[in-house]
Amino acid sequence: MPRITLSDIDADPYYRMLGNRPAILAAWGELDKAMLGPASLVSVDIKEEARRALAQNVGCAFCATVGGEPAADHADPRMAMAVAVANQIATDYTQIDDSTFEALRTQFSNEEIVELLAWVCFKYGSNLLGALVKLDPATKDEMVGYDTFIHSQAA
Repeated sequence: MPRITLSDIDADPYYRMLGNRPAILAAWGELDKAMLGPASLVSVDIKEEARRALAQNVGCAFCATVGGEPAADHADPRMAMAVAVANQIATDYTQIDDSTFEALRTQFSNEEIVELLAWVCFKYGSNLLGALVKLDPATKDEMVGYDTFIHSQAA
């Protein structure tokens, strides 16, 4: 059971929690749109797989279940790199060094690296907040709703 009473807005539990502070909810939603929208350079699928990987290591039950678990293997080298970096950030970001950036540059431009890292860091904070307030695991309906939401942002 969450440690914070969820607002009564029509949204998933994460956004209902943020709904206690409408101005923060609005800004949070706009950042999601900016990170996922048509101006994005990194695909939603790559960012979402990185988020799923990250979520398994931060402690937010809702975040770890809402998008499902990441795939075990990634044939796409860009996705594999994004997931590896997300895992490294979640488990020990202090180990990220110049060699990590050299590896990132084999798959991503500087602009894409900034976008990917900004996304992962935004979602790291999101996951940490969800863990602190103890959001419950996602229901099946919430999982479907999230998938629809995440992919509608890129349209």
